[in-house]
Amino acid sequence: MIKIFIRTTGERKLHESIDIELKGNYTLLVDKEHKPVDSFIKQLKEIDKYDSILLEDDVILCKDFLVNIEKAISEWPNQIINFFTLPHEWFTSFSTIGHFVYNQCTYYPKGISKRLAEEMEKIRKPYNQYDTLENLAMYNLNIPSVRYRPCLVQHIDHDTLIQKDPSRRRSPYFIEYLDELSIDYNEAYKYKDKLTELMKTKFKEIDSKK
Repeated sequence: MIKIFIRTTGERKLHESIDIELKGNYTLLVDKEHKPVDSFIKQLKEIDKYDSILLEDDVILCKDFLVNIEKAISEWPNQIINFFTLPHEWFTSFSTIGHFVYNQCTYYPKGISKRLAEEMEKIRKPYNQYDTLENLAMYNLNIPSVRYRPCLVQHIDHDTLIQKDPSRRRSPYFIEYLDELSIDYNEAYKYKDKLTELMKTKFKEIDSKK
């Protein structure tokens, strides 16, 4: 059985899709001290005894999230799977070592995250971001991860709205946009502009409710 965990500081309101899709069946991992790297390492140890999905608290889940997640895991059952990464790049799902970025939604098979946490503790430097540090640990331990497409979550990223283009950390390749426009993901790169416009429209709706 897969257990779902959500990393949070307890300050953000979770998007409504989380309770719609998960129906309260998740565990909050609260970083009360605002120490993202320390808390992440601790949380990796905590989830190690389960097949786990680790979410950040700034995501929108796709419709039928668990069905899509279980389908992906059945294809890559023994590997770490990153369900949101490199938001503007089009590629088909593949396994690789290195270049692990973003932690919005990741699957960790039982027994792997503690190994990562212990390696992260060994190699940690003061300037490390936790996904950068995790990537180094994966590389050192020769642990591959899957870059999965299409994205099964969308990054809300409200905290960076001061940037000129906050959409750069959101993905037009979110599965719900593809479904709404009836676009096959294998052809999605041809329709990136159209998908991006839909993404911007969706976020205008979200922003109007803030």
